[in-house]
Amino acid sequence: MSTITMNRRNFMKAGTVALTSVSLRREIADAAETTAPAPAARYVFSMNRNWLYGGKVDPGSTRPDFDDSKFQQITLPHTNKLLPWHSFDEKEFQFQSLYRRHFRLPNACRDRRIFVDFDGVMTAARVTLNNEKLGEYRGGYTPFSFELTRHLKWNEDNVLEVEVDSTERPDIPPFGENIDYLTFGGIYREVSLRAVPDVHFENIFAKPINVLSDNRSVDVRCFLGKPSGPAPSALRLTVELFDGDRPMASEARDIKVSAEANSYLV
Repeated sequence: MSTITMNRRNFMKAGTVALTSVSLRREIADAAETTAPAPAARYVFSMNRNWLYGGKVDPGSTRPDFDDSKFQQITLPHTNKLLPWHSFDEKEFQFQSLYRRHFRLPNACRDRRIFVDFDGVMTAARVTLNNEKLGEYRGGYTPFSFELTRHLKWNEDNVLEVEVDSTERPDIPPFGENIDYLTFGGIYREVSLRAVPDVHFENIFAKPINVLSDNRSVDVRCFLGKPSGPAPSALRLTVELFDGDRPMASEARDIKVSAEANSYLV
């Protein structure tokens, strides 16, 4: 029997919660973006280009009208300080820095919930949208997200501002003890915007079971985002397993979304 692999992209296209979940990736170019994407339940927009970097962090830097005209235009991933590969002082990258991103979203996303996804910021990030504080994330090795929906402006310029603290802080691992490696600083991984329906996939985990036996199977756990409004009375979740383009297995289950539980085992 041929080896069966669970491809995450194929799985996301196969799973259904009210609407088929399709990943559509395209670049948000600049504040003049007006082109609407093709119809889909989920849009993912790359935000790696057209960031502005520089300037010291001050209370006024979160305002949309803050003067960032002299900031350096950069592309992510980015380091806050270019250094030689040896013989440098590690204090050179341990400072606070400021990143800003101007953008507009197409009107096709107006009825969806909008999240910003950071793959990694070293070491702590305070995120603001249009002068509204979204929160702080501490830790440079794991991804994190913030919801933007309530603070977005449509048909206007939005400004996403990220204050990055790249100092060694005892409240953020691995600092506080002696370490033998460097962390450097900046938004050093990719950033994207994600537009999803009110009820949507937050994460999916597939676990192979008894892979060396004739009774092998896959347990699929789907995590759904909690709805911001009234939950649908009933939804149908469908999972399909493919070997390449060939369907191998399918399972469907009626589920009820609630505020108490948001994971479902198929």
